[in-house]
Amino acid sequence: MKRLEIDYSLMSMDVLVSLARYNFVNRTCNNTASSVLDFGCGSGYGTRVLKERFKDVTSFDVYPDDYKPAGIDVIQDITKIKSRKYDIITCFEVIEHIDADGQVNLMSDLSELLNPDGTLFISTVRKMDPPPTENRKKEHIKELTYDELLAHCNKHFSNVYTFGQIDQTITTFYKDNHYHFVFICTGKK
Repeated sequence: MKRLEIDYSLMSMDVLVSLARYNFVNRTCNNTASSVLDFGCGSGYGTRVLKERFKDVTSFDVYPDDYKPAGIDVIQDITKIKSRKYDIITCFEVIEHIDADGQVNLMSDLSELLNPDGTLFISTVRKMDPPPTENRKKEHIKELTYDELLAHCNKHFSNVYTFGQIDQTITTFYKDNHYHFVFICTGKK
């Protein structure tokens, strides 16, 4: 008999939480022929999840330290991804790593990269003051509240569906109880 062996750590929980967002996209979008952009793909784990469902997945990220994820091709030049439009864009846990002006530019770029009937999935960790960990103090340049992320999305999209995430569960419960915000944006303005 095959057994599932789990070596649990707090990092394992982070992996499950992150993967839940990509699985949410896979369960939400029915057209497997959709072109998908994984914007800010990091090490590429989410790209791999998306490729299980979609045939056309592009990965984008910038690695100042010359990091190269194993097993996937990552475009690092934004002008190369701007040469086409995408049906679905994922941008998970990226916006909080950018300053306020960069966040405005990011939302504009994401909107421009989408087909007119495309869908943006965007998420961020809920702003906490003070940040609860040293990593967040160092890596998160500008965390957003629910209302701040909603304002960014409403500027570019007519329809913004808001969800929250606690651990692996993405739901529509009360926003102040969630650790992450996961928004689905459609209807480009």
